[in-house]
This record gives sequence, structure tokens and C-alpha cells, in this order.
Amino acid sequence: MTPQNILFVDDSPMVLSLLERTLTQEAFTLHTAHTPKEALQVLEQHPIDVVVSDLLMPGLDGITFLRMIKKDYPHIVRIILSGHLHTQSILSAINQVGVFRFLTKPLELDDDTLKKILYEALDQAKLNRNSLHADQNVASDLSVFIDSILNAPYRPYVLLNEQDIVTAVHIALAELYPVGRSLRHPDGEGIQLTTHSLYIPYEESESSDPDLYTLDILTLGHSSLRLIRLSEIA
Repeated sequence: MTPQNILFVDDSPMVLSLLERTLTQEAFTLHTAHTPKEALQVLEQHPIDVVVSDLLMPGLDGITFLRMIKKDYPHIVRIILSGHLHTQSILSAINQVGVFRFLTKPLELDDDTLKKILYEALDQAKLNRNSLHADQNVASDLSVFIDSILNAPYRPYVLLNEQDIVTAVHIALAELYPVGRSLRHPDGEGIQLTTHSLYIPYEESESSDPDLYTLDILTLGHSSLRLIRLSEIA
């Protein structure tokens, strides 16, 4: 299992030292930084999953720092640790940063509350990484899918969503199968291209009749796109 990493950012050496002593036996690697600048260097060197940051620090303020993390490391779970939380700070953090939890100083280290929050944050970071990885895969698959259309402009096509509604169409077929029209057959078991006298049952998930058409399917999360490329216009 890949080790998980938590970064605490606070300009108080006493706070960081206390956290290191308290969390030294936990099942994650603890990193510390005294300033946002140091923290950014840690982020470049280690696969950080959770950042716990003070708000009031010299140089770069905590909100700006966490906003940078949200932009450059969207999978990282962000937690605020501060002894000076007030309404405006909370609203700014919610609106600009997307904070997972707010922790107040002095920290209560006599029970397991802090550890529980940190492990919950690590679980959320794992979900974030998986989701980000899935989104990247979808973007890559979609790019290949679109390229397959653009690189064969001579093949008239119809692109359908999972409800079998036309979402894109080759200009040569635009009048026959306009965007927004449903091509679902009345029996609900397949696709009907009336002008071409084509009926494509759903069982033919990725099949073709090369003399008439080819069918490709791209799954996007819980939805899908069907690309029907015809051998001739009509």
C-alpha cells in the first residue's frame, strides 16, 4: 500500500514539535513546514495527501496558500488550523479554498479526535486521487474518440448520447438526423436510422457491418456515447 503523507504548516515551532511527538506512531508520514514557502518545497518533493495550515503566517497568508494548493494539487485535502478564526475567515475559506475541516488552537491532543479527522481526510484524499485519475482517463479516451471523427471526415457520422439523442452530426447528415432528435427505435431495444433503413440492436455494443456502418461506444463514468459512422450518406 502506498504510504500516505500529511503536511502541517505553522510558524510556531512549538506547535509543530508537539504534533510530531503526538503523531509519530501513526500509519502515515508526517511532514512539517514553518512557512508557506517551505511548504511549497515539500509539495514538490513528496506526494502529499493532506495539508493542515495555519491562517496567519508571515509572508503568504493561509487562504492564499491553500488557494494555490487547490489550483495546483486538486486532490489534496485542505484543513485549516488556527487560533484566530472569525466569520470572514471562515466564509473566505469556504468560498475560495473548499476546506475539509476547521481546527482551532490550542489543539486537544488528549483524545483521538485529531487522529480521527486526519484519517478521514486521508480517506477523502484517496477518493480524490481516484476520481482525478478517472477524469484524466475519460479526457484521454474522449480525445481519441474525437480524433477518430476528425481524422475521417469522409465518413458521415451520427453521435448519440445514452438516451439515443443526436448530440453531433456530420454536415452531410444534418438534415436527415438533426441534433436533438431521438433515434431510439419504438421497441426500445435499439437504434433506428430510418433514411438508411438501418436498425442497430443494443446487443451489438461495438460491432459493425462494414458495408453499411461501424459502431463505437465510449463510456464516460455512468454515461456513454455511441458513434455511428456510415459508409454512405443515403
